[in-house]
Amino acid sequence: MKQTLRKYGALALLLILIGGVCLRFGQSKSGMFIDEIYTYGLANSAKGAYLRDCAGGTLEDQILSRQDLLDYVTVQPGEGFSFRAVYDNQAADVHPPLYYWLFHIASSLTPGLFSKWTGLVLDLLLYLGALVLLWVLLKELFESPVPALAGVALYGLSLMGLTTMLMIRMYVLLTLLTVGLAWCVARLMREKKPALYMLTGLTVFAGVMTQYYFVFYAFFLCAAFVFYSLWKRDWKGTLLFAASAFAGIGLLLVCFPPCLEQLFADKLVSGGSALENLSDPSQYRERLVYFYKEVRHGMKVAVLIALAAAGALLIFGRRVFRCARAGKLPCRALLIVLPAFAALVLVALISPVLDARYVYNLCPIFTVAVAMLIAWLELSTRDIRFFGTLKLLALGGLVLFCLWFARWSVPAYQYPEHADYNAALSPYSSSPCVYLTDEHFEPLTEGLIQLLTFEEVFTTSSPESPALKDYLAAFPAEDCVLYIDVNKFWSSGFDPEAMLPGMLDLGYTDYELLYSYGLSQCYLLTNASK
Repeated sequence: MKQTLRKYGALALLLILIGGVCLRFGQSKSGMFIDEIYTYGLANSAKGAYLRDCAGGTLEDQILSRQDLLDYVTVQPGEGFSFRAVYDNQAADVHPPLYYWLFHIASSLTPGLFSKWTGLVLDLLLYLGALVLLWVLLKELFESPVPALAGVALYGLSLMGLTTMLMIRMYVLLTLLTVGLAWCVARLMREKKPALYMLTGLTVFAGVMTQYYFVFYAFFLCAAFVFYSLWKRDWKGTLLFAASAFAGIGLLLVCFPPCLEQLFADKLVSGGSALENLSDPSQYRERLVYFYKEVRHGMKVAVLIALAAAGALLIFGRRVFRCARAGKLPCRALLIVLPAFAALVLVALISPVLDARYVYNLCPIFTVAVAMLIAWLELSTRDIRFFGTLKLLALGGLVLFCLWFARWSVPAYQYPEHADYNAALSPYSSSPCVYLTDEHFEPLTEGLIQLLTFEEVFTTSSPESPALKDYLAAFPAEDCVLYIDVNKFWSSGFDPEAMLPGMLDLGYTDYELLYSYGLSQCYLLTNASK
């Protein structure tokens, strides 16, 4: 027992600390990004991939009840563990299904419940799993617990890491599998066990079944390991490794054939989009600068510690040089880290939109580089007096610095403004709600949390719709909450100034903008009879 506590106690305490920080930020999460709503819908809808499917395939002159909306985002009684429905939903979307299967399992355990905690608890478990794997990877590379614990703290309490966990999407699972593949390769550099080759293939398969962007780091990492094996003249190992990696890709083609259509479709989030971005050098600089700044900001403490460690290595230059000459400085980590920088550049150039989520999975690999500098510093200063005490103080100070920085650096995807939206709508929960959109389900999906305030929502494309007039006739003395789909790129792009006069003609005297969010604007129409 004492030996176990000595070996894993510090890691356990660090994970508890990180888990507490995650729960603290999770508690303050008041809303969701549109893709997070899609996670619930694509994982749990038995009627189809999108809200339009829950309305019979059209949004023109339709009434969506609160239960219709809940049917989309929750597992209803008798629909639990419907993995085929999840598969079909993902075939209609643009992503592979592994994360959605896991999310569907979590939702099946709580049927009928729509809660942020379904996603956050799943993400937290995956996040802690990624941190454990990162610790194992760093122990494999450096043996010492100091760089391993430092790496876990630097990533686990980083702005980028916490943001990854708080986004209810597949990126946290993608991160776990990215670290897992790095560990497989690191272990194969030391020993050539058949089980490791099989595990490599399965990890590649799981990665591409989670998110196609897994392939970029996997490609550069696997290529680096192949060259490493050839340099070592390990012909058999090279063949086994290459066969395992390609087998993982082959399993994707067998288990999820729609991937081919998704990867080469002419859609915004597709291979066609990626090739289009890659063929436009004029935007290279903007893209590279954007992702560089995002990673630097999201991993700010890791960058500062890396600079401090590099400076200390220069100060102890002679000691470092002696260790390097004696072959005591571990350099295997370079094979793990350099492919991540190559993947960062490629992802920056081809990503469908400028959004840091496409490189979330690379961030724990970047901390491996920082841990390597810390390991070199530790090895070069071991003969200093009170070395053990100084090492523990430095590690404790690093964790406290990470914690302090996490306190003041608020992660994304919390949406505190949504609490204000909900409060603004609550007095009108029994009033009619009208959504003006031209067959676009995206704005309805984005605002689903607020739409659940109402007993039902009427969707139409025009204030002149006879069905709309009949619907509002049932509420002769009620104010009306009106949503207008205003985004020209993602959805209908209606002009509120052109739509509002037509709505006032239906028996309303005035309108007031309640809030604007994303793809739509929300108005309160005052009933003329009041």
